[in-house]
Amino acid sequence: MKKVIKYRSSLSKQEITFTIDETLNQLKGKVLAPKKLAEANQFLRTIKSPLPKASK
Repeated sequence: MKKVIKYRSSLSKQEITFTIDETLNQLKGKVLAPKKLAEANQFLRTIKSPLPKASK
């Protein structure tokens, strides 16, 4: 079920429409893209490793 909220901005005098989809609330805590998450974690591990010593 989608909930639509209309709001008129006091600064710009424009009407703003917010659409809230209740099915998105069911996704809390779920991993949506496990491959991308694993790839990002692997990349972060390499970034967090100490830098090599600079040679003089």
